[in-house]
Amino acid sequence: MTEAVQIKNVVIGTAGHIDHGKSSLVKAMTGIDPDRLQEEKDKGITIDIGFANFLYKDQYRVGLIDVPGHEKFVKNMVAGATGIDIVLLVVAADDGVMPQTREHMEILTLLGVRKGIIALNKVDKVDADTIELATEDVRELVKGTFLQDAPVIPVSALTGQGLPDLWKALGDAIESAQTRDTQGVFRMPIQRVFSAKGQGAVLTGIPVSGTARLGDNLVVVPGDQRGKVRGIQAYHRAIEEARAGHSAAFNLAGVDHTLVQRGHNLCAPGVFEPAKFFSVRISLLPGAARPLKHRAEVKFHVGTSELVAEMQLLDRTVLNPGESCDCQVLLEAPVVAGIGDRFIIRQPSPAVTLGGGRVIRRERDKLRRGDTALMAALAAWADAADNPGARVELAVLDAGPSGTDRGALVSATELAPAAIAPHVEALVSQGKVSEFGPGRALVHRDAWPRAERALVGILLRFHEDRPAQLGMKAVTVQQQLGVDGRTFAPILERALQNKLVEQRGDLLALPGEGGKLSVEERKIVELVGKQLEDALLNPPTLKELGQAARANPEATQNAVDYLVGSGKASVLHGGVLFSTKALNMARDKVMAFLREKGQAAAKDFKEVLPTSRKFLIPLLEWLDAQGVTSNINGIRTLK
Repeated sequence: MTEAVQIKNVVIGTAGHIDHGKSSLVKAMTGIDPDRLQEEKDKGITIDIGFANFLYKDQYRVGLIDVPGHEKFVKNMVAGATGIDIVLLVVAADDGVMPQTREHMEILTLLGVRKGIIALNKVDKVDADTIELATEDVRELVKGTFLQDAPVIPVSALTGQGLPDLWKALGDAIESAQTRDTQGVFRMPIQRVFSAKGQGAVLTGIPVSGTARLGDNLVVVPGDQRGKVRGIQAYHRAIEEARAGHSAAFNLAGVDHTLVQRGHNLCAPGVFEPAKFFSVRISLLPGAARPLKHRAEVKFHVGTSELVAEMQLLDRTVLNPGESCDCQVLLEAPVVAGIGDRFIIRQPSPAVTLGGGRVIRRERDKLRRGDTALMAALAAWADAADNPGARVELAVLDAGPSGTDRGALVSATELAPAAIAPHVEALVSQGKVSEFGPGRALVHRDAWPRAERALVGILLRFHEDRPAQLGMKAVTVQQQLGVDGRTFAPILERALQNKLVEQRGDLLALPGEGGKLSVEERKIVELVGKQLEDALLNPPTLKELGQAARANPEATQNAVDYLVGSGKASVLHGGVLFSTKALNMARDKVMAFLREKGQAAAKDFKEVLPTSRKFLIPLLEWLDAQGVTSNINGIRTLK
């Protein structure tokens, strides 16, 4: 049925210790029992997430999520708390603050909840003095937190005492709650999935970004199941669109519900990719049970998913309680998480909350440790989580000199095209971004200097790791820079002109760096160099060079790279290696031969170049490339 009221995109969630009466209070307020499982009714405890709703001021329908309070079901509590705007913290007056009260408060703070009310339940069971003591206990708990100034309402779910005051406090919180931003691309972490008779798959949750409408094509990830929205409900009432902050249920055609589970996401297609690597900004709780060490294994909760993860600290070996840093999380399985998503990490055993934070961005692979440029980039992205304009600028900057287009910015920023457009226009008008070519590629004005700095950084790390080698192969630098050859060429040209980099044969190096040989390395270089020179036009293989120098393959290759970089040898087509002495001799002999003969075919050069065809052809091609000879239909003359 359709209801003539608006769905308020504000969601309230309960929190608190087991048996403090969260579900009873929800039922007393709304008339809805949030415990839907028979096991919950039989045991009298909440195990999974429960749902209820109520009509506010006869105008807005508001969702309410009830979460379990038992320590065994904290993962369900986190899944339910993700996406709530206002918390109803329930504390029993006869028990006061208990362990899960404290942990739930920590989790809510880490999840970024900023509004709430405290219900001091079961006041019908205690006297006035006990109520006063319990109130002081609660006030001490929330001191310095987002609930520090929240009202503490004495209530009884059993008798109804205090419920009018609780309703008023909730109303004030609803009125002042900020509505969710819908600029982002649609995404909903799935809380529950089932199949309705005659309707197919039904997926429920709270969208965290964007808007979805009837008829939209959406995708379930991981899994990439695609389906068309043929029905949307909010609180058992049909609606035409669901926005960020709506607790909603989607009926999808073409989706097999048996392949969907809590932890998956329902998304607009083509934007959110499941990944195992994410950069994150993490804060450890001041009272965390232990420091977080590099590569520590934790339980990672993001959205409605829980996975085992390894924490990779990028700029330190240990994070102490109360400290924060940017790092990387390596997950056991791919998951979808968006820019700015809140997460919780818990110690696997004993299971306690250690800390949490926000997702910076999705990463394709492991990140380098100790990279100052990388840490600066992560810090910029972390700071831009709530700033769409900054996200757009960073995405254009990250695209480098190759540039990017507006379509690619949707995936990079996780913003809708309509939200991106004004930010691009502003950047262009400010002169920070330019548009080039028929595809109108967007290029940031700082892209070239940044690319140069990245190139220098790659070479600096290379020299630090391999001080004996004269330089790094240009193609390897290009690969690490992550650009194509067309883009790399002008980056390198600028770096050479600015004397930031120098070329040594086919190697690139920083001025004054490389070639710092130990006594043993210098001995190997000398032996390999002598072997090459003595062999002249019939050079030995790399293996033979190593055997003669009594060096392992790596040391032999390093020696060859040194000789090439220092101009004492060259690698010709096919990987053939010659000493510079041999090449000079070949050039002189060929020039003298052609001055006398005028022209010659390849086989004729064997008169002056005593070597096999394996080496003769690369030598002649090298002379062509050097501009010594000209090859027309297999006949060579002096050029």
